[in-house]
Amino acid sequence: MTTKKKTVHFQPADLVEVVADGTSVGKSTVANRVCHLYREARRPVTLVRIETGRRQTAETGAANREVYIKTEDFATAAGRTGGLSGVLTELWEEILEIPGSKGAVVVDWAGGSSLHRLDVLASTAFDATLSALGVRGLSMVLTTSSTESMRQAGTYLSGIETVAPGLQRALVLSGRAGNFDFPPLSEQAESLARLRDKAGEIPTVTIPRVAGRALETCADAGLDVANAMMMDGDALARRLGIDLFRARACASELALWWSLTGKTLARIAERADGHRAP
Repeated sequence: MTTKKKTVHFQPADLVEVVADGTSVGKSTVANRVCHLYREARRPVTLVRIETGRRQTAETGAANREVYIKTEDFATAAGRTGGLSGVLTELWEEILEIPGSKGAVVVDWAGGSSLHRLDVLASTAFDATLSALGVRGLSMVLTTSSTESMRQAGTYLSGIETVAPGLQRALVLSGRAGNFDFPPLSEQAESLARLRDKAGEIPTVTIPRVAGRALETCADAGLDVANAMMMDGDALARRLGIDLFRARACASELALWWSLTGKTLARIAERADGHRAP
């Protein structure tokens, strides 16, 4: 007697938030990569960046459309209808379009904005509102291997579970600051154990580190990874301000990261039901 293998249908989230309380954890890079996953699946995607105005750059080309919301606008929340949620009017407009357009929205939240975000989740009944719209949402909480970053991620996960229990969550271990292979009984190992305990059964994946600072070099140049890989060696060297040999080395490292990260993120972006991916 043979048993048929269960088929897991492709049901990607309609809305993916990439969040972390700290900075320099790789949020924007991950958000861009998620956008490319939707484009590879031929699904229109809008990237909403919530960022300080001084860090706003030209569009990366990662998404079909890009929307910027300045964090400085949170200072004017008291004078807006809806308070803090009033600052995010452009985001709400994009989400309300999802049921009709069948597109997707990826949100890149600024570091240090966790309190604002949790307040907005609570005041808008975010999980219930998405459910009423028929929109599948997923929050990817990122952490690096630093003890403080892991502590912040644990707090963030608990906060989301408290104010929006119906919103699916995933934990992303970003190799931006090094890997997570800690010596037993070390402070970092204990921090990771506590974080995994808080994460419980939600999907947890690891984003590999790129050798040679290739990701950071591209980010400093305002260059999306996909665009970097499509450039010829001379053009990439000029854009990054390095020699041809180092540019080719960066391109090789980026290509490897692109392949591994795409498979990793797809496992959780495709499973918006909150169950652990196989």
